[in-house]
Amino acid sequence: MNFLTALCLVCGAAGSTSLAPFLPTPAQPQKIVKMLAPADFIDRAAIEAFETSAGWIVALDSYSSAADLAERGAGEAYDVVLLRGPALARRLASGGLARLDRSRLPNARRVNPVVVAKYAAYDRDAAHGVPFGWTAFGLIYDADKLAAPPASFAQALGLAKDAHGANGCGAVWPDAREESFLVAWKLAGVDPAHARPADVKSASAVLEKARASFQVFAAADEVGALAKGAACLGAGTAGEAAAATARGGDNALSIRFAYPREGAPLAIYAFAIPANAAAPEGAYRLIDALLGAEAAKADADKAGVNGAQEASDVEILKRLTPEPTLDAALLSAMQAEWKRLTSAK
Repeated sequence: MNFLTALCLVCGAAGSTSLAPFLPTPAQPQKIVKMLAPADFIDRAAIEAFETSAGWIVALDSYSSAADLAERGAGEAYDVVLLRGPALARRLASGGLARLDRSRLPNARRVNPVVVAKYAAYDRDAAHGVPFGWTAFGLIYDADKLAAPPASFAQALGLAKDAHGANGCGAVWPDAREESFLVAWKLAGVDPAHARPADVKSASAVLEKARASFQVFAAADEVGALAKGAACLGAGTAGEAAAATARGGDNALSIRFAYPREGAPLAIYAFAIPANAAAPEGAYRLIDALLGAEAAKADADKAGVNGAQEASDVEILKRLTPEPTLDAALLSAMQAEWKRLTSAK
């Protein structure tokens, strides 16, 4: 090695050492947790609070229907999913959900025991999910136009002596396929757990008979019809009744919700972690944060459901039956009949 080469090597080494303090620190990879939830169920402020305190970024996706859920679930891996009871039960049966480590979810103890007991219809030992909230499919009405709150689905369907037609203010029925069949079965005394495709036909006959009495059957925007006073009776959730009142603004009508005497289909939503979650640490931290009192209330208000931690309507909740997890044959029969009912002139 000649003198010039050696000198260059020494200078290079010295130069690299002296420059090191001025080089930028390598960027740390972002910690991202992916979540899938029903549209308009999660309060953005609760997500931002979690991101600020935990240092994780939440990639929040939403779905609007069972078909949309299936499509998104097949095309993307998520760390947290918020599912309705039957969808959770199906995913659990297929081995798609992780067993939860409850020690990592201290806020799960905030959930009302009655809600946990109802949730057991889908996850027997509550080992794979934590309830988020619940709602019931009942009766929605205009308190200023009806002399008394409706007491039965038979009134909304025009099957009772004191049906909506007697009031002259009209009724609408929502585009709610499974709930509609569950209502017809409830009135007929059919247990959904033992229902057969033939029972779908009989329920469809009840709905077909009722269809002619509605101003709109399978309405895409039942809330709007009630908010505008175009109808005084319908079916849906307490959250939709509140939305109808809110949509009226300064001229809001007195839209109320009532539980029918024969009972109402109960929908329960719960957080779960998919078995293939890429960021389980972030999933646990996000779920526990959203189970905190403030975040849980904000999310329930946003979603229009009863929060799983609330004590309101608990006595009514005890009398409600969780919606069933129907098999593929029944669902297919329902879809065919609903398509026929909603496409008929």
